Amino acid sequence: MLTLQCVDLGKAFGRRWLFRRLSFTVPQGTGLVILGPNGSGKTTLLRLLCGLLQPTEGQAIWRCNELNLSPVKARLLLGAVLPDCEPYEELTAEENLELVANLRGVPAENVGEWLERVGLANAKNQLVREFSSGMKLRLKLAMALIHEPMALLLDEPTAMLDEQGRQLVAELIAEQKRRGIVVIATNDERDVGYGEQQVILGKNR
Repeated sequence: MLTLQCVDLGKAFGRRWLFRRLSFTVPQGTGLVILGPNGSGKTTLLRLLCGLLQPTEGQAIWRCNELNLSPVKARLLLGAVLPDCEPYEELTAEENLELVANLRGVPAENVGEWLERVGLANAKNQLVREFSSGMKLRLKLAMALIHEPMALLLDEPTAMLDEQGRQLVAELIAEQKRRGIVVIATNDERDVGYGEQQVILGKNR
């Protein structure tokens, strides 16, 4: 069983605190929604949970079967859609996904399946620099999920999608929650239903 636990977590840049004393536990099979306006620290919090940033205070702990995981071992179990995880624009959709599959030790035949699942099968040979924002987000979802992670962290997963794209995200989130944990950062109130818990950042916190 995988669990995410944050204890008195806080992050400051210089003298400016984005947030302080965040404490919550996310058990396997559930989702957490991080709500807040732009600039409130949502993406920063996701980066802390991924181990891409270190907290100023407190700690974020990934625990598997009651054992605390090192940051390196935790990252092997995570999939993320973040600004840090952009596809290579000079490669095609298929080439980007093949690269991730190779790095993750995933069979090459899974690439076609995931391109189909996110609705990019017909664009597999198209360069990513020619993609719309919504198409790039679909590809990033495939890149994050191709290795079937135990936890999925999503930054604004529905911001550039039409209704069909939102339905795809909803299906992928439901599937992920059956496997593990989902953490979503959003400023869209329509995304609240994706999580059993909420963390609210910003002025109204």
